[in-house]
Amino acid sequence: MSSRLISIGMPIYNSGESLRRALDGLLGQTHTHFELIISDNASTDGVTKAITEAYARRDSRIRLTRQPVNLGAVPNFLWVLKQAKGEYFMWAADDDFWSANYLEELALRLDEVPEAILATPQVQIATTFRNGETEQEIIHPAPDEGREAMIEAYLQNSKSCTWIYGLYRTNWIQKHASEWHNYPLMGGDVIWLWGVILQERIVGNSQATFFYTADHSARKKQTYRQTVEMCGGMFYHMCRLSWSRSPARDRWRGLVNAFRHYYRHHLYRKDLLNTSIRIAKIALLWCWIGLEMGVRTVIKRLSSTFARPGNRIAETGLTFVKAQDQMDSPQERRDAA
Repeated sequence: MSSRLISIGMPIYNSGESLRRALDGLLGQTHTHFELIISDNASTDGVTKAITEAYARRDSRIRLTRQPVNLGAVPNFLWVLKQAKGEYFMWAADDDFWSANYLEELALRLDEVPEAILATPQVQIATTFRNGETEQEIIHPAPDEGREAMIEAYLQNSKSCTWIYGLYRTNWIQKHASEWHNYPLMGGDVIWLWGVILQERIVGNSQATFFYTADHSARKKQTYRQTVEMCGGMFYHMCRLSWSRSPARDRWRGLVNAFRHYYRHHLYRKDLLNTSIRIAKIALLWCWIGLEMGVRTVIKRLSSTFARPGNRIAETGLTFVKAQDQMDSPQERRDAA
């Protein structure tokens, strides 16, 4: 068994009673040398505060912080990471569960492969859809047959992004997790992990199991435009990463892989191109979204170049851009934990 200290970061918000099961799963790990960093993102339900305080009094390995204001989802994830003191780190969600040997098996895998920065588990996903139907799915850990095999496994199943809940080397993840700010909230995990796969060594261990809960029944359904924007943004960032992080000889192959992911999991799966009318709509939306982004970029640049105290035109331009950014942001940026 590995003797290394492991830091577990748990960002929470209005978690409710499901939090008990998650905490019990973590505190019952066979690897006992860990710290559990809980960041309550200004929960308002009352239940979350009572549960976390009770568990913190019971187990000294828990470090509980209640944020005075809601930081937002991604900043809260990064906050718990910043507090980590262990050699290894993992994120934990408040509605998930882990096999009792989860920390032990993944820590041993990182000990065995010093150049690896992430050890991934086998993932069992339980999905609840809006119509009440449920689905069970198993995602295998990252293969050990080389980068091409790992890329292929990631392309074949979009839910391989759940690998982000594996075990990291703390010094590496603390340096690179801030890149998440460069990506949209929806789909940012897929983009970020794609960049990691292109450059870093990732290993897997099927002896460790992560039980992931995906509840779509309570989610607000996206509009057609929101879906197009999300998919288009993911395609852009994955192409950019494929070009910038792949060796020169593999750049075009990287772009092809990015398109394969875009087509398989977005255009085809979300039925964005199932009729000629939708093909025309998506083309027009891309043109309009591109024009909007171009105009806003020009306004930002002009405003920053010519802004002077008392220059109302420049100041108005900046205010307009900021207001538009806030309007275009999804509601989840303000409400999510």
